[in-house]
Order: sequence, then C-alpha cells, then structure tokens
Amino acid sequence: MTDMPSDEPIDDYDPMIYDAMREAANRLGGLYMERWHLAESEADKEKWLALNHQVWRESRAVDPSSLGAVQSARADFVARFRAEEL
Repeated sequence: MTDMPSDEPIDDYDPMIYDAMREAANRLGGLYMERWHLAESEADKEKWLALNHQVWRESRAVDPSSLGAVQSARADFVARFRAEEL
C-alpha cells in the first residue's frame, strides 16, 4: 500500500502551516487596507474594503485540518499578494 495524497482532513501535520496561511491572508488584507487608506474616491475605498473582507472570509473558510486546503489557500494568497505588488 502506498501513501497517496488525499483531500481528507489529517491531524498530524505541523500547525505552523495553518499559521503561515493565515499570515499570507493577513498580508494580502493589509495591502488592501493600505490601498483603502490611499484611495481618493468612495468607489475605490469600497473596492479595497470589499477585497479585504473577501480575503478574511476566504481564510476563515479554510478547513484547518485539511493540509491540502491550507496549502492551496496559502499559495493563492501569496500569489495574489505578489500580483498586487507589481
């Protein structure tokens, strides 16, 4: 029998992986809030605030016991942060 990757929740992975995912979400949300503070129009303020709330909801929806979900969410938040930095 071989160990195959699974989407099933597991409880034997390093919990710092979940913390790293939450930190990536916080960085992205923080970038959006920085842009909110710098926005000059109400429409732009609403846009950045909505994006910040979306990131918060997404990060809260990740199952902390699913290694695959945590890793996928972290990679997504990091990629979005890097794309916004450009």
